[in-house]
Amino acid sequence: MRGLKIFRYLTFFSEVEELCLIIRRTGVVGEDGHVSVTFGQLFETYVTISNKVVGILLRARKHGLVHFEGEMLWQGKDDDVVITLLQ
Repeated sequence: MRGLKIFRYLTFFSEVEELCLIIRRTGVVGEDGHVSVTFGQLFETYVTISNKVVGILLRARKHGLVHFEGEMLWQGKDDDVVITLLQ
């Protein structure tokens, strides 16, 4: 059981770390020094790597790594929502 918890944590960390790296690569640095990208741009870039982009974004927000408005993001409808990397 303990090994499974560690595996899940490492998988979560790996996915979130990869997402943050992609935001850094594709986003632009704002006046506040934070890197931001639109959901549409991130979705198009990240979906080739994983189809779990929205779930990973929600987990990253829960841990204070990213910020975006709204409870859920939908492809097409929320393409202009700005996602900001906080760390």
